[in-house]
Amino acid sequence: MVKLQIIKWSPILILLFCSACSSVVIEEAENMRMDYWENEGAEELIEQEYLDAGNGLDIFADAVNSAEELEEGNIIATRPVLSMEFMMENEENRSYHLWVTEDGEGYLQSLHPHKNVTLRMDNDSVQEVKEFIAAKDDVEMVQGEIQFEQ
Repeated sequence: MVKLQIIKWSPILILLFCSACSSVVIEEAENMRMDYWENEGAEELIEQEYLDAGNGLDIFADAVNSAEELEEGNIIATRPVLSMEFMMENEENRSYHLWVTEDGEGYLQSLHPHKNVTLRMDNDSVQEVKEFIAAKDDVEMVQGEIQFEQ
């Protein structure tokens, strides 16, 4: 009888285990480092900034947590607006590139630990990130459409 119950619940347990291992959800981030990229054609980063719970960390954690994963193989070729690394309390750090367009599109690409996972940000997160970036004097959002690798 116990064996039958284990078999009955095994697909659910496997699904829960797999989803926990592959999660891109940001939990317990202590702080975050952001590296803003130069405008198109430049080779260097223009600014580095650290965020914590008091100055915007939640905006970017929420952007990751509410984003939807795109189909595998959707790799973005456009230069990112910024790169960010979440410093996690009890886990591996998590790294992403971020793109936000003037037209209201937003994407994230996981660099570590989930390589080449591309996520589409929801509209609310895009708006909050745009407002955060707009307050920076020398940072520009992506002009035009995001280009994906063929």
